[in-house]
Amino acid sequence: MASRPPGKTSEEIAIVERAVRRIYGRRRSDSHQEENAAALVTYLIESGIRDEDELVEFARIANGKRYDPSNGSFLEP
Repeated sequence: MASRPPGKTSEEIAIVERAVRRIYGRRRSDSHQEENAAALVTYLIESGIRDEDELVEFARIANGKRYDPSNGSFLEP
């Protein structure tokens, strides 16, 4: 088992992995888009959102763009 990033529980890591897998599945996608989706889902979890369906929906809406929490904008990947 890979070591977990500091500050993240195993449950949070599993939620992020499942959400990204639900969005991108096995289809080939830009790795930056997957990283951006994982970062957004992580941010949303840290903000208190735990419903996996909601997390997936928000990440799909972002469409692989990077979220900047300092100003609430989405930047192209």
